[in-house]
Amino acid sequence: MEKRLLLLLFSFIFIIGCTIQQPYLDENSKEDESSNLPTEQPTTGSVGERHWKRVFAKAFETVDCPASRDPSSLPDGYYKGPMIDTHIHSQNLPDGVPGFPDDYYTGDNLGIKRSMEEWVCMINVEGTKQVWGFFPVAEPIVQESVEVVKITLEKYPNIFVPFINPPGKVKATVDAEELEMMLNVEPGLFRGYGEIGLYENTNSPPLSPNSTILMEIYPVIEKYKLIVYFHLDHGQKESFQDVARANPNITFVFHGGNLFNISETQAGISHDEKVLVFIEELLYNNPNIYYTVNELYGGDWLLEPGRSKEKFLENFADYETLLEIDLPMWKGFIERHPDQVLFGTDRGGPAIWDKDPNVALTLNNYTRVFIDSLDPSVQEKFAYKNAERIIDLD
Repeated sequence: MEKRLLLLLFSFIFIIGCTIQQPYLDENSKEDESSNLPTEQPTTGSVGERHWKRVFAKAFETVDCPASRDPSSLPDGYYKGPMIDTHIHSQNLPDGVPGFPDDYYTGDNLGIKRSMEEWVCMINVEGTKQVWGFFPVAEPIVQESVEVVKITLEKYPNIFVPFINPPGKVKATVDAEELEMMLNVEPGLFRGYGEIGLYENTNSPPLSPNSTILMEIYPVIEKYKLIVYFHLDHGQKESFQDVARANPNITFVFHGGNLFNISETQAGISHDEKVLVFIEELLYNNPNIYYTVNELYGGDWLLEPGRSKEKFLENFADYETLLEIDLPMWKGFIERHPDQVLFGTDRGGPAIWDKDPNVALTLNNYTRVFIDSLDPSVQEKFAYKNAERIIDLD
């Protein structure tokens, strides 16, 4: 009798176990009859594949964006033509071990906290025609970083002119061999190399334009017909000029105030064109050197870390006050070098709010008022034609 009861109990448990759906099995899955161990939850790829699929989806996620404005509808006193911004940074992808939640990855990473749609919204809202985009490419995510650029150009055609920005582990750039390897991941994709900061920062020491690593890179630049974009450091005028003269087939663009002529005893910038004497000498004597004006804020870089969006917007409450600073410093300089000066804003980097549509419109509106104050024969050259011509040359 006991044996019969045990046999019935065992049969009942077996039948129930077979009819209950196991939580780790898909309805159409079949349990391996050769094993009583539970199977793993079904996946659509490896941990890495699932990670990058999620990151890339977020990297191009749609964002709310106001309607684009037509600059030709602006009132008198504003430049109404096309503009090309020659200084826009993109954010890097997360380079940590894949597979963790978003909050594991530090920084303002593309695909974690940011979407390329934010950049596109910024550009379209203000009515900018095109931008030079500086895209980070670095180990261990070279392939993925290049893929972002490729998708960006396919998804948003004619908006971005892509520059490869390849920081080294201990220097401002990778060496020539690694740079060429990166360029060959997708041949012909990149149009420029930069922005490369040659000044000292927390990640790298200063790097001279005629340093060994850069001298070995210039032949690669010429081979792939790239534009070079530098942020020079103090005291690099002569070495930069020597490099430009030794490489007449390479177009060099630089920006920044490290070559401003400011005495050690001077408190701040005097906001007159005397500050630009060293930059002018480079332009006068070297037709393959160009300068980007990023400082149209009334002499103060308002997009630096620590600044707030509110303070930035407050700065533009009175255009006349800003023009009284910017015009004496930049108007004559631009008009004396009508074919070698470019417009740029240096956005997309530390100030995460700089892509905000209201910020974009505020900055662009003021810049258009500034451009309208230039000689009419120079306005379009500064706003976009010089940049367009450089790209066509290369």
